[in-house]
Amino acid sequence: MTIAIVLIVASALLGIATGRVFRIWALVMISPLIAIVSAIVLRVYDFGMVGGVTVIAICLAVAQLAYFATSYLLHARAVSPHDEVDGEPGEIGEKKIRR
Repeated sequence: MTIAIVLIVASALLGIATGRVFRIWALVMISPLIAIVSAIVLRVYDFGMVGGVTVIAICLAVAQLAYFATSYLLHARAVSPHDEVDGEPGEIGEKKIRR
């Protein structure tokens, strides 16, 4: 049971690290890596089929949730619904907008 918790925590940390550094396409490369490493570790520790698949699914879900939470917390201040409502150009500068 301890190894399952370690794998889940490691997946969460990997999701957080990916969310801080990369864009969403990185999840396409990270997810198979998490699944393969988790499957190898669970096989070494003699997890059964149902238990192993459940832990791998939880690891993948936790990594993706950690990624989305991290990227949301990093970029939440930059996204403002008021930019679209008031019709004024944002801080980035939008071209071809008449006053």
